[in-house]
Amino acid sequence: MSVPALSSLLGRLRLRQLALVVAIDELSSLRKAADRIGISQPAATKMLAELELALGLPLFERGRRGMAATVYGAALIRHAHLIISDVGAMREELAGLASGTAGRLAVGMITAAAGPLSIAIAQLKQRRPFLDVTITVDTSDALIPMLEQGRLDVVIGRPVSAEHGRDIVFTPFGPERLSIVCGTQNPLCARSDLSLSDLADTAWILQPRSSPLRQVVEASFREAGMQTPANVVETASILTAATLLQHGAMIAVVPHSVALHYVSSGMMAILPVMLTHELDPYGALTRKTRAAMPALTELIALIPREPNW
Repeated sequence: MSVPALSSLLGRLRLRQLALVVAIDELSSLRKAADRIGISQPAATKMLAELELALGLPLFERGRRGMAATVYGAALIRHAHLIISDVGAMREELAGLASGTAGRLAVGMITAAAGPLSIAIAQLKQRRPFLDVTITVDTSDALIPMLEQGRLDVVIGRPVSAEHGRDIVFTPFGPERLSIVCGTQNPLCARSDLSLSDLADTAWILQPRSSPLRQVVEASFREAGMQTPANVVETASILTAATLLQHGAMIAVVPHSVALHYVSSGMMAILPVMLTHELDPYGALTRKTRAAMPALTELIALIPREPNW
């Protein structure tokens, strides 16, 4: 006997046929099996015959106790149970995705959004405890390509190029000013007469050159007639920046909301120096061509809009 190729089976097998053989195996009766899956007995007889013809193998034998699976039928029934179970799992996942109570949500986040986004995700998880949320923290210029590739569902950040407008929707939340900070042990904490030019020879912690925050800092340097300081550590990690500030006489530029968090923790001090340029408002960046996700819509609605959170 020759079993058809996979391509042939994919074109001829139907899920209801698999449900029928499972029902026949459990009930030992074609009539009862037909009733279970909601078809007539003649239709079930035809369906079973079509399945045996497609496979080229006998699946059941009739005996005194009803229908019994052949060795081929037993093998098919075993796989049919697995397939039906997988379809059920698929259905549950799709239903969860549609309702937003389950599924997966991939979020990209800039550091400035850490406070508001954390509040929103905590509230969302209370409403949808089985939603799998992953958070990627980076600069906007690194996160937006991931959004365009479908690796992220949303970026809480800032547009960095006009080209993104073709497939990106931007929903602004509010402005975010910047603060220059240092560690609490830094002697600069005692100074109240500082200007940006006074900090030219200090060791700076700055975000990568391509990031919007770095571009704002560079513009402020130029406005003050300064070159970019030569003594620089580049990192997009606020944790790395905070650790460096604790272990050296360095300064950093961070969003004001982040600075307030670390000041309240006793890890940073805000220096009395203002930058002449500010960041554009941040917000939610999503793809126009992405199917609507209820959980994502709810998350965006939950993010606080207060400026300088």
